[in-house]
Amino acid sequence: MSFGDPAYLWLALCPLLAAPLALACARRRRRELARLTGEGAPAPGLPGPGWGGGALLLAASGLLVFACCRPQWGSVAEEQPARGADILVALDTSKSMLANDLKPSRLAAAKEAIAALGAGLNGERIGLIDFAGSAFLVCPLTRDYGVFSSALAEAGADSIPLGGTSLAAPLREARRAFSRGAPGAKVLILVSDGEDQAGDYAAEAGALRQAGVTLVCVGAGTLPGALIPLPGGEFLKDAGGAVVKTRLHPATLREIAGGAGGRSLDLSAGGAALAELYRRELAGLERRGGGTAKPRPRERFQLPLALALALLFLEPLLGRRNQR
Repeated sequence: MSFGDPAYLWLALCPLLAAPLALACARRRRRELARLTGEGAPAPGLPGPGWGGGALLLAASGLLVFACCRPQWGSVAEEQPARGADILVALDTSKSMLANDLKPSRLAAAKEAIAALGAGLNGERIGLIDFAGSAFLVCPLTRDYGVFSSALAEAGADSIPLGGTSLAAPLREARRAFSRGAPGAKVLILVSDGEDQAGDYAAEAGALRQAGVTLVCVGAGTLPGALIPLPGGEFLKDAGGAVVKTRLHPATLREIAGGAGGRSLDLSAGGAALAELYRRELAGLERRGGGTAKPRPRERFQLPLALALALLFLEPLLGRRNQR
């Protein structure tokens, strides 16, 4: 036999300390009653439990403590839930994602596609990385899809203070996040327009491949491109005062995906691209724990708990002195 919560064993001292205190109180009541009625006078029945009732209360208290400790013996086979791949989504939140060559904007279209992906998950863990000039894990891997949806809804062009775009930063952050997880299939979905000012993504893509991470690069934007709107109706300009036009860079995304042994998709082909990716490929990845039974100790706290309740029910019927 073992206990699930042995820390509660110290509660057994409470009824042991209460018993002599109750006896001392009973003797004191008898002495006070004797002084009031006189020596040799017949004593009326005293209120409160007698010896029998006190024994029942003491036994019930001990059984309740025993139940709190969760006694366990025997075992029961517990079906393990199926668990799929760990999926990290790296979302480009740089200013170029505000361009509206995807409607209503690249960022909004990307968030809509990611939300559709999250809505179709079935047991997979999912997390979110926001990136621009640097990257930050805003939602660690979780099966709480509500938490993921909240983090996705809050992602915006001001999520990352450092401007510009570094495609190496989310790859590095994803590898760090995956290294803290359990073994199993790992997938990184990089959603970006492919613009990069750092140029050091090749080494990070190779490191992801060595770590066994499947990389899918998703292009958000179009080849003709669009201007980058700013608050007040103006458009983003470069240092020389010329209006900046941002375009999709599919070659960069294909290079990153190829370096990690993955592949690339185009979000302009339809907002359901990520949901289709999950249904066709990700949902079929190895599901850890599905269909296996793991033995665990059988809980037996119900027995002492039921017996304690029965004694507490009997105590007022059998353990009280007759009041006459």
